[in-house]
Amino acid sequence: MTEKDLIQLWNDKRSQLTRAQLHSVIALAVLTFLTITGDLVAASTAEKLFAAAFLVTVGALGNLTQFAIIREAHGIVAELSKLTNLGPIASLIAKSGRYLSMTMTLMVLFSVGLLGSFALVVL
Repeated sequence: MTEKDLIQLWNDKRSQLTRAQLHSVIALAVLTFLTITGDLVAASTAEKLFAAAFLVTVGALGNLTQFAIIREAHGIVAELSKLTNLGPIASLIAKSGRYLSMTMTLMVLFSVGLLGSFALVVL
């Protein structure tokens, strides 16, 4: 692949990552609203368990999708690193491997933190 093709693929992966987060953000917003208004606290145990299962499912599927996108982005970084005479943008992308790894680690930490916080508030 050419440098231009790899940059386009990188941009596609960035767009996919952003879109993959949308459903998780909506689910978190709805459940946060229900928690803040007290509707979730007043819910039955079955409803709370459903909300928790829903949050875990949406979050897990979203994270899996994001991890796959990041893994593919690592491949793009590796391919760009093999090319010579890269332009400025391609050079920046080629140096993004550490950033991608750090992003994945933060995603795991934030997900565990959010799940734990939600469990403490609801259950």
